Amino acid sequence: MKLKIIDYFWAVGHRTKRKGSHKIPLAEGELREINYVQFRIDKVEKDKAQISVIRRDGTVIKEITVEKGRRSYYHPRSMDAGHEYTLKLTKFF
Repeated sequence: MKLKIIDYFWAVGHRTKRKGSHKIPLAEGELREINYVQFRIDKVEKDKAQISVIRRDGTVIKEITVEKGRRSYYHPRSMDAGHEYTLKLTKFF
């Protein structure tokens, strides 16, 4: 299985656009930086994974649990525009 992170850009008065998709191997310690935000896989279990969202200075912003078959969302606090992320576990053959 892999962790798939889908990046969307949104703005007030504009349509939300998909900017990209990132696949990360589901292994503890894996780190991926997307738009100056780091996503780190902390813990992997059979059907779920614990993900930490980290700023560039090393501060943990949020911890997210992603379960197989369910999507999780990370939407940074913003008032008028920004990126938002959808996280899900996918299986590739």
